[in-house]
Amino acid sequence: MQYMDQSGLYAMEDVLQDLNRKNIRVLLVGILDQPKYMMERIDIIPGLIPQEHIFDTFKSCMNWIGNGSESVNP
Repeated sequence: MQYMDQSGLYAMEDVLQDLNRKNIRVLLVGILDQPKYMMERIDIIPGLIPQEHIFDTFKSCMNWIGNGSESVNP
């Protein structure tokens, strides 16, 4: 997404909290500066989505998943 407003930000937070309660890991790929800044402001990043779950490319994300996730840096 190019831009996230405050209502979208809080809707995303609600969804992420629900996924977190269900032990579903969320990985973000190619997040742009403005949405990332907004998510950092209210501690979605790193509170709900740790930095190691944010990737620049889909390939780097898939490599992380394929290499056992926890042992490889993005």
